[in-house]
Amino acid sequence: MSKKEVDFEKELEKLARQSNINIRKSEYAFENQIKKLDEDIDNLAKNKIKEFDKNKQLASDYLNIDYRDGTIERYREKLKKI
Repeated sequence: MSKKEVDFEKELEKLARQSNINIRKSEYAFENQIKKLDEDIDNLAKNKIKEFDKNKQLASDYLNIDYRDGTIERYREKLKKI
């Protein structure tokens, strides 16, 4: 082997090693972004479920209003007068 071939092979190995390192860094960065997106999606889903539960509770509270409340009776009387 001549000296140029050895230098060429070393340079090729160096580039291959650097390429492998860059590929792994890119893979890790991509995986981390995917994990972050999954966490964000999970958090948003949990928040939507909580909001739905709150809205459901408000609707059930509204439906459970006692219609014999004093203020409601007064409004009914006023409406009857009109």
